[in-house]
Amino acid sequence: MRTNEEIVKILISEKEKQGLSLSEIARRVDMAKSALSRYFNFSREFPLNKADDFAKVLNISTEYLLGISKEDVDNSVISKKNLKIDKIFDKLDTPRQEKVVDFAENQLKEQTEQNNKVIPIGKNTYTDEELMDIISRGVASDGTEQTEAEKEFFFNLIKNHLEGKDEE
Repeated sequence: MRTNEEIVKILISEKEKQGLSLSEIARRVDMAKSALSRYFNFSREFPLNKADDFAKVLNISTEYLLGISKEDVDNSVISKKNLKIDKIFDKLDTPRQEKVVDFAENQLKEQTEQNNKVIPIGKNTYTDEELMDIISRGVASDGTEQTEAEKEFFFNLIKNHLEGKDEE
């Protein structure tokens, strides 16, 4: 995790990059300009409970601002799940523990068999909905939202390419 000074330096840098005034940031995060000024002058600690608000205003991720990688967040969630499973498992009698292990092994086998049935198209596999979602996030070359016709054009173009139909 970043230090207070590192967090504030990122805030200052992003503020300058985006040409925002201290007053404007204070207004957007619903905070007094004087309080914000004290954080930016390093005379007070940055309030970590406001990190989400600042990240949204500056269009950066909270994880980036605080110096927490997505992997750290994911590992934290996994650790909590494993801890919960371990606690429950440890409370079970041995015969019940064996049943849990057998069940988990069967679930893994079914999952593996199902995953082996998927035939990848290109390097990735996408449902039509996933592909359309990816395309819909794009913008036109002038920065405006794509029209439905443009989205449909790119959908068909990419789908045909992934299926190898563009080589015919």
